[in-house]
Amino acid sequence: MTIGDVLNVYYDEKADDSSRPVETKARIGRLNEFFGEMTVGEIRGKVCREFADERGTDSGARRDLEVLRAAVNYYHGEYTLDVVPKITLPDKCLPRERWLTRQEVAAMIRAARGHRPEGLKQCKHIVRLLLIGVYTGTRLGAMLSLQWMPNTSGGWVDLEKGILYRKAQGERVAHNKRKTPVKIPPRLLTLLRYWHEADKKIDKKTPCLHVINYYGAKVIKPHKAFRAVRAEAGLGEDVTPHILRHTRATWLANAGVDVQEAASSLGITTDEFERTYLHNDPQFQQKAANAY
Repeated sequence: MTIGDVLNVYYDEKADDSSRPVETKARIGRLNEFFGEMTVGEIRGKVCREFADERGTDSGARRDLEVLRAAVNYYHGEYTLDVVPKITLPDKCLPRERWLTRQEVAAMIRAARGHRPEGLKQCKHIVRLLLIGVYTGTRLGAMLSLQWMPNTSGGWVDLEKGILYRKAQGERVAHNKRKTPVKIPPRLLTLLRYWHEADKKIDKKTPCLHVINYYGAKVIKPHKAFRAVRAEAGLGEDVTPHILRHTRATWLANAGVDVQEAASSLGITTDEFERTYLHNDPQFQQKAANAY
């Protein structure tokens, strides 16, 4: 039995049911190029490390090899293998330490609003992205898919209950990318209601569906505009859209919010929150330090 056979079965029977079918199929393609002609019994830790070296990025190699592991385990469960190899994964990357101060967020918002006559033109969609990001900690893809009403392609904003639903109706998500609902902070809720009314005036015949939009059209790739706003605000390349999520988590830790509630609002486990963000709390281990 070759790895190519195993991957083909997984492609046909499971890829479309995964949380991210397109990405899963792309990973299967890369795995097949490297491992396809090998037999299942030839998989060793050394071979997995060689794949990671060729892939050029530990994080990308780890995600690819996780798909290989899932494919092998699925085949063994359905059809039985004589040998089930151990898939050796690269170490997880260290959590990011970078987060934004309130002054830095304010600088980016001012830049996106085009506060300087000689500066950028207004980037209203980046203003919305920044504020939703730091107030809810929602991942970029989920933010861009947010709509004003329930739908099957993305999350939505319930302005009456004040809840942001990150997951589309009937959507399946990976266990490590949970899209839990989050209570909308009052300041953001006020802005969302204002934006909703403003969007109604863009085109009275065609309703504006997406919360983050560019003159009514869905924003697909905000990275160019984000980089321009970042440069105008005087910040470095280490500031990416994902930093907004880390900023929200760090601010929650700084505010001393209950760990379980903070983790739930971000859609992560309490262990992950404690490991990644709790040390940013100014009162971190204060009681233990003052015990005697």
